[in-house]
Amino acid sequence: MLRSALMAQPGPLPRLLVVLGLLARFGAGQAAAASMPPELRFRSLSTQRVTVHFPQELEAMARQAAALATEILERLQARYDHRVGRVQIVLVDVEDDPNGFASPLPYPLVQVRAAAPRGADEFGNHESWLRVVLTHELAHVVHLDQARGLQGVSRKVLGRAPFLFPNGATPTWMIEGLATFEETEGTAFGRGRNPDSRMVLRMAALEGDFPMEDRPVLGLDDWPGGQAAYLFGEAFLRDVSRRFGPQTIPELTRVHAGRPIPYLDDLTARSVTGRSFHSLWREWRQATREGAFREARVLRDRELTPFTLLTTRGIRQTGPRFSPDGTWIAYTSKRQTRFREIRLMRRDGTGDHRLAVRNGGSALAWTPDGRSLVYDEPESYRLFRVRSDLRRVDVETGEVRRLTRGLRAREPDVAPDGRRLVFVRQGAEASELALIGLDGSAARDLTRSAPGVQWSNPRFAPGGAMVAASRYQPGGRLDLVLVDAESGEVTPLTEDRAKDVEPVFTPDGSHLVFRSDRDGVSNLYALRLSDRALLRITNVLGGAFLPDLSPDGRTLAFASYSSRGYDLATAPLDLEAAAPAEPFLDPYPAPRVDPAPVGVESRPYRAFPTALPRFWSPYFDSVSDETRLGVLTAAADPLFRHLYGGDLYHGSKTGRLSGNLYYQYDRWLPTFLLALKDARDPGPKDAILHTRELQLRASVPLQRSLRSVQSLSLGWRRSRETSSTDPTPFDLGGIELAWNLSSVKKYPYSISPLDGSRLRLALLKEDPALGSRVSLAKLYGDARLYARLFGESDTLALRAGGGATFGRPTFQKSYAVGGIESRSLFDVAITNHSVLRGYPDDAFTGRSFAHLNLEYRFPLLKPQRGFRSYPVFLRHLHGAAFLDAAHAWTRDFAVADVKTAAGVALGADFNLAHGLPFTATAGVAHGFATRGGTRAYFLGGLAF
Repeated sequence: MLRSALMAQPGPLPRLLVVLGLLARFGAGQAAAASMPPELRFRSLSTQRVTVHFPQELEAMARQAAALATEILERLQARYDHRVGRVQIVLVDVEDDPNGFASPLPYPLVQVRAAAPRGADEFGNHESWLRVVLTHELAHVVHLDQARGLQGVSRKVLGRAPFLFPNGATPTWMIEGLATFEETEGTAFGRGRNPDSRMVLRMAALEGDFPMEDRPVLGLDDWPGGQAAYLFGEAFLRDVSRRFGPQTIPELTRVHAGRPIPYLDDLTARSVTGRSFHSLWREWRQATREGAFREARVLRDRELTPFTLLTTRGIRQTGPRFSPDGTWIAYTSKRQTRFREIRLMRRDGTGDHRLAVRNGGSALAWTPDGRSLVYDEPESYRLFRVRSDLRRVDVETGEVRRLTRGLRAREPDVAPDGRRLVFVRQGAEASELALIGLDGSAARDLTRSAPGVQWSNPRFAPGGAMVAASRYQPGGRLDLVLVDAESGEVTPLTEDRAKDVEPVFTPDGSHLVFRSDRDGVSNLYALRLSDRALLRITNVLGGAFLPDLSPDGRTLAFASYSSRGYDLATAPLDLEAAAPAEPFLDPYPAPRVDPAPVGVESRPYRAFPTALPRFWSPYFDSVSDETRLGVLTAAADPLFRHLYGGDLYHGSKTGRLSGNLYYQYDRWLPTFLLALKDARDPGPKDAILHTRELQLRASVPLQRSLRSVQSLSLGWRRSRETSSTDPTPFDLGGIELAWNLSSVKKYPYSISPLDGSRLRLALLKEDPALGSRVSLAKLYGDARLYARLFGESDTLALRAGGGATFGRPTFQKSYAVGGIESRSLFDVAITNHSVLRGYPDDAFTGRSFAHLNLEYRFPLLKPQRGFRSYPVFLRHLHGAAFLDAAHAWTRDFAVADVKTAAGVALGADFNLAHGLPFTATAGVAHGFATRGGTRAYFLGGLAF
């Protein structure tokens, strides 16, 4: 996978930038402006095997993480017979969404978000967040770090070169399935034991949508999208382990780690099991289908609950809430072609319409007067964090008002008197139930919880005196409780390791209806509060989630699962006829005992020596009829404050050494970039052109949200070019000020940006005071607008832009139009920002230019297929029809001189090498003016 990415990029500097991008992409950090909040003060502590880097406020969690990681790593290393170097672990609390990341580059590296899952989500029960996430991520480290045979010998010579990680070149279902398998085996729960994971496989089998091994990979847009690699991969590897023995998975990784040629996964499977992955997957799919139909017969024998579907679009239609008068149902809709929405429909499913857009979440609550809804959504907070907050939307106007800012508030419910809300307030080590006024004032915690406790789905009782909620406690207990709405006193209602979540009171307050997986399927139950009797409400094939009751208590609304995803459904509710629930038989092993937190002394974070280079990579290239042989390296520290790389190469024609150096510093609010170039290139008549260049840039984010971003950058460039036939230097020195604003949005099924706009304004000033031979200024502007026309995925893309030159009247070739844009503003001569297909590249030049592009892009097919386990996955096929117009001039603008063109194009979106998105576009354009003609073109990407 990594080798293909390198070989696809010509030229030493692009190749160097690819390697730097790989470090950022496969590492825990991202090479973006101030990726960590600048005010955080990090410290580090070490055991013999791991070093944990953490902000000061997370020291207690970091000490526990260091102890756990050391224990888990030793066990995984023994199982896979592979010892990794010191693992760098970064613990942060900058997002409320629980997650973890792992990479073998540039060294074994793991990042963990402190915010824990609450149990009601797709992680399900877990004995502790740190144990489950570290088990998963360290399994990645041990798996991906392996290199044997020729690869291992090469690693000893070249170091941790990106192309010497053969297990990284395996399908996503192998990488994520293995980690999920180890997560399950190494903990009491894990997604491999989660009934909701088995639900995804069961319904895919029952409804004829069970994938072969080509589909559960990175790039799958169809449901279940990104989850497919985890769930189908884990279940498949579990079947392989059952059939061929517990050491089969480690043996598969060891054999594949010695493959000098990547992507021979079936050969690896044959050498270990005697069967190809393709045949093993086919047999497992058939066995899973048969098992699913047997399970379905058992469920049908108990009589399935009849229900009426209100939606059929699938993916995630969840969180239904009846209006106070019972007329409307509000819910959250997530589709593959639009931003998440709050929608309203009548209780019979008619009148479905959008009320507001939301960034995330599914919880909703009506105010008692029915005039507004309160909901939660994540949003950027103080530029560098993502925090969940509460909003209120007016049902009539759709006007949204923010209630909290940075409170980490989610899952609100409105009290019957309409004066206050109860919600969950997320913290780094625990969450709490909290109260706040409906106007967003007077927030206070209702509970005081021990570390590790997580709350979810609070709901007021009809009288408002009590709150029902689900409480997760370390060890894996996920139970219903009642909480006094004034004192915070907690009364347990259920006490077992079933997943008891999402409670809602019946209108008379006599029962709690809730979701539980106590019979192996997520079904709805009722708890009679008078005697704690447990009643079964539903018996479904898929699953029933997030229930709500109509004001009269006779109708139940919930999200029903199928192979399409989640859809809204209603069913009649008759508690008098409900049968007692079967006793819960706990299928889970005992939780492991956590080791004592480490007691070593912490120290201030130091980027070095971690940021020293860990590899060097030779490369071969051919540019301008010259053969080049070179080496490159790159490195980063665990927090990605320092990211740098360099290359050195020898040219066959020039006979001299050339090189590039790139460095990014990302500690404070501006991100600083430094680029150095000392290059010798073949010139005309055997001349050798010598270019020396220094670029400095500072970038500052002005505004960030989950829907738009705005930034400002200031750059300085100093360059000198000489020729062996003319030693007189040509000097350039200039500064560039640029402003960018983007609200462009893409979705899983997008073939192009679908909504929003992108604006850029830039000014370049060249001056002798800055080291330049010329004195001039260049102003440039670009605007792009994307809007849907007729369907969910087609778009009309409009682009307009232009530029002008000021000063130095004799300088008449500062801009060019023709072909595809290719140069930056720092290219003083013949800067091409336009798209004018049907003409030669840079065909027309002048001191000013303008261009306009209109392109209609439409989907053709969504194949969503690969071939077996080979590294090519075809996502989408699409077409386009376009009109281009552009003109470059020096004196007066004349409409008659504008060059126009029209054409059509076909495109395809791929995922290559099991992880690299790539768009290929081939088109034909006809230019109608002088020098125009019918020309074919090929692009890696879209025209704009």
